Amino acid sequence: MLYTRYGLDCIYDRMLVTSKTLASFVGSIRERRISGFNITMPLKQAILPYLRYVSPEACGGINTVVVHPDGLYGYSTDAQGFLAALQSTGSDYRGANIVFIGAGTVTKLLADDAAEKGAQSIVIVNRTLEKAQKIARQISAVSDRLANIGCYLKNCDLLINTTPLGMNGTGSDFEDLSFLDALPGHAAVCDLIYAPAQTSFLKYANTRGLKTMNGLGMLIWQGFFSFEKWFHILPGQRDYDAVEQELTRLLGQK
Repeated sequence: MLYTRYGLDCIYDRMLVTSKTLASFVGSIRERRISGFNITMPLKQAILPYLRYVSPEACGGINTVVVHPDGLYGYSTDAQGFLAALQSTGSDYRGANIVFIGAGTVTKLLADDAAEKGAQSIVIVNRTLEKAQKIARQISAVSDRLANIGCYLKNCDLLINTTPLGMNGTGSDFEDLSFLDALPGHAAVCDLIYAPAQTSFLKYANTRGLKTMNGLGMLIWQGFFSFEKWFHILPGQRDYDAVEQELTRLLGQK
């Protein structure tokens, strides 16, 4: 869609690459005339040894690669994309008390960005405490087990779920969402999942009258920032509206 809008003679397609075929894929990039690509889990870290340059925010995992004459340059637009989506809803990191549910690669990216951009406090809760502790130590945040989340929500301004709980096809979800009752009325609740459009997590938050955001905005904006890396063009709001409408249709959402 964006290529047509901006008159670019190129295509964006999918290619299955595994840890076993990653080296051969990288070796074939010039021959295939690939100028850039996105990369997803579980290869976001596996690609690192093949990169000539890694941007500071992407040391924990790459999602965007630009092919330069002197080698591959790696970036992560995940945090940038999430913040753009968040700000479009009227929320921000600065001065906020933030609680993250989950302790994966994306949590680290977002937590690092939130700390850098002036969050008042950050708490990371996870079923496996050790994973939360590892991230928290790096940014002077608080870590705890998911079971204790209620202790941190009274003053929470922004609650972000980065786990796959509630995502289509996983067969797993939160067993009890009553902890959301502890949130103040002004809190914003975010879920990085976009299929379904509204998880049980967000539905419960909506019944409380809280502002909610799913992961579709992050998906679109991180893609836009990847597009900017490749073509030095940042799509605007009209592009966003068109892409959101098309993705919503493809996902079968209303």
